[in-house]
Amino acid sequence: MTRMHRMAFRMYLPTLACLLLAFASTWLLSGWGQSAYLAALDDALRWLPYGLLGLAVLLGIFASLRLMRWETGDALICSCGGLLGGEREGRFGAYRTCVACGRKRAVGG
Repeated sequence: MTRMHRMAFRMYLPTLACLLLAFASTWLLSGWGQSAYLAALDDALRWLPYGLLGLAVLLGIFASLRLMRWETGDALICSCGGLLGGEREGRFGAYRTCVACGRKRAVGG
């Protein structure tokens, strides 16, 4: 596995986690209404897998768009060739973390 494959895997990891949680919640919620105390939540939690699936789709689209921008050279790119993440405030000022190598790059200014 190359560094760029790891970068793509790290970007799609929240999507995968959300899909697995949606898949597992279908079985976890199947026996939910049998309890007299939790029967009131049955109607509200019935839509939980669908909501998680929708969230997974949005996260996947967002990661795909970021990778597409990186591939065309339209995004901020680290010196190693990886994609830079969002700007964060740190102890010594604003910085961006590379998704591929994990180094922190100071925001120019």
